[in-house]
Amino acid sequence: MKKRILVFLISIVTAAFALSCAAFADFSSSEKAAEAVDSITAFELQKNSCNSIQEWIDGNLTQNAGQSSEWNAIVLARSGDHDFSAYKAALEKYISENNIPSATSRMKNALALLAVGGNKQIADDIAESSVGEQGIMSLIYGLHLLNNGCSCSRYTVDSLTDELLALQFDDGGWAIMGENGDIDVTAMSVQALAPQYSENEKVSASIDKALGFLSAKQQNDGGYKSFGTANPESASQVLIAVSSVGTDITDTRFVKNGNDLIDGIIKFRLDDGSFSHTEGGDTNDTATVQAYLALTAYMLSLEGERLYDFPAKDVQDELKPISETEVSSAVITTAPAETEAPAVTSVTERTDIVVSNPQSAGYKPIAYCVIAGLAVIVFIVLFALGKKRISNFVAVIIIAAAAAAFVFFTDFRSSEEYYSGTAAVKENAVGTVSMTIRCDTVIGKSDADYIPADGIILNTTEFPIAEGDTVYDILTEAAKQYNIQLQTNAGSYIAGIGYLYEYDFGDLSGWIYHVNGDSPFVMCSDYTLKDGDRIEWLYTCELGNDL
Repeated sequence: MKKRILVFLISIVTAAFALSCAAFADFSSSEKAAEAVDSITAFELQKNSCNSIQEWIDGNLTQNAGQSSEWNAIVLARSGDHDFSAYKAALEKYISENNIPSATSRMKNALALLAVGGNKQIADDIAESSVGEQGIMSLIYGLHLLNNGCSCSRYTVDSLTDELLALQFDDGGWAIMGENGDIDVTAMSVQALAPQYSENEKVSASIDKALGFLSAKQQNDGGYKSFGTANPESASQVLIAVSSVGTDITDTRFVKNGNDLIDGIIKFRLDDGSFSHTEGGDTNDTATVQAYLALTAYMLSLEGERLYDFPAKDVQDELKPISETEVSSAVITTAPAETEAPAVTSVTERTDIVVSNPQSAGYKPIAYCVIAGLAVIVFIVLFALGKKRISNFVAVIIIAAAAAAFVFFTDFRSSEEYYSGTAAVKENAVGTVSMTIRCDTVIGKSDADYIPADGIILNTTEFPIAEGDTVYDILTEAAKQYNIQLQTNAGSYIAGIGYLYEYDFGDLSGWIYHVNGDSPFVMCSDYTLKDGDRIEWLYTCELGNDL
């Protein structure tokens, strides 16, 4: 009898210990998620010179309504009680006044409009014209719209669900093309199907199969790889998917080597609160906003809610709002240069402004004379004022020397000077490569003057290469020589060529490069060229699947 009682007590203690550990783990994960969300918010407020979330909404998000602010708007609409009247009006105006060629971009705007309590008729009209019009992604976005009450004469929730289920591969995944599942597309499919998880047996079985696929693809650090590269975006999509079906973060299927999905995302977090696309890289807008969405989705799941279920604004329960305090300087630091990623990201800097070149002259002799003249004037003033200490004159000399060094190591040029029209001279050339720049995929989709009628921005052209030259080097040389507008971020991510930018034709659109017919899994500044290589810069509307 005593033995049985002892066994019973041990069982009770063991169970209590296990439950306390699980509770602690959940607390730890929720704390990590909440802290990361607050840090992203602080980063965005600092970046946009705002002191509050409301100021951010009324400023940058409203100014970019319909173009680049929708995911952030959805996060803020689902995580707090804010006034979206200015943003809502701007988004409705943008939708009504612009011809948005991409079905998925139209539906993304519709989702944001629903999230902030906008005009449902506008969302209905978008659903009518967009659902099913752009492959599987338009089915996924469309199902989100129909889940939130939108109507479409061509689809119901049931028929759209059946069509999406029919596209699932044997491995449990979904993809834009091919016969094997893709992590991101699979996770996004689960998110759209999630509201039916506990109600529809076919959907339940399909999602369980998809979760098995996603579990098998998870890495030992809790994260994921796409196209061979570890990144936070894929892990973010999986976290949204897992959260949407109520799967706990500690579920053994999604814990590898002691690391969960949040661990797999957080490792890409930078000191300033933003996220990079690759570990050790610089701030990446896509990585940051997807982490923002995912961590918010996880926090909502703790309240029994899903990210893409939009309650009516007048009855929306408020998740613990992100504080409206001023940005803490403790989380704002300078970050290193950004790395290129398969995902597209916002751009901030032109390549044709400052070029390091100590050999340039032009304005420099004049600048040196001005610096020297100012130094002499300061010497005279100091002498006249009786400030004859040697340290004063030494300080002036140091400042003048620093100014001269700045002039020496920089070369400010106008766009006319930058686009020289002359070929780069390479005395130690080790061969030649050819390069073409094309945008055939958007012919007929826009009447913009900058899109060539034949889709050719640069016909096949040969360029000499020196030892160590990269794809990025040749692209910038071509831009200078042939007066081709080129826009990058602080690193070497190519955001725009010839005024044609990422996102212009949907969330999956942007520039990619091929070498000898293949798409390398490295950034263009890391691909070293060899004699005879063929470079193609191609604009895609579907992550390369339309090329």
